[in-house]
Amino acid sequence: MAPRLISDADFNRKLNAPDRNREHTQAFLAKGVEPFSLPGYVPPAGYRLVMSLDGKQCRLLKDDITAYAVKIVTGKCVVPGKQHCTQVMVWRTFMPEHQEALNGLAKLIFAWLLETYEIVVSDSEQTGDGRRFWEYRISEAIADPRFEVMIWDGTKDNDELTPIQSTEEFVNKWSPYAWGTDPEIHQHRLLVISKIKSAIPPE
Repeated sequence: MAPRLISDADFNRKLNAPDRNREHTQAFLAKGVEPFSLPGYVPPAGYRLVMSLDGKQCRLLKDDITAYAVKIVTGKCVVPGKQHCTQVMVWRTFMPEHQEALNGLAKLIFAWLLETYEIVVSDSEQTGDGRRFWEYRISEAIADPRFEVMIWDGTKDNDELTPIQSTEEFVNKWSPYAWGTDPEIHQHRLLVISKIKSAIPPE
């Protein structure tokens, strides 16, 4: 349940190949979608942003091709009594013709998740790209007084939540602590960004 570093994920391989992307996209659409309006983002001509009917998967599509995809899962294990969300299966195409449409999209979706769920938690396995994305978001949140940034350590008996006070502290101490390749350790260390101040429960 934390940022264990992994190699390129299976969904990357599926969506990177155009034929498999089209097949994967058609299967997603067949389950039902609705238009999704993301604050601050206007899809360019020919693109549409959609959300699955269960609200758990968002995609940017052009025709029957996926250009960006993110799954959303929710839970309550990190901050007692508070629901949080986690982005999983975050993927974007490397095809150059889609890059302008993707500009800023991931950051805006992350901001929407934080606004909607108030607590966003890192996923249990990440590629190197996923780690870099989270490092940017952590640094931004530390600099923003509206947010509280923490690390949750499920390897401790009491599932400790520890505040991260500065970017320097995060880079020097918590980033190497959170990310690694040991499944017994790094799947149980999560980074937390909370819009709810003092999300750390009292002793």
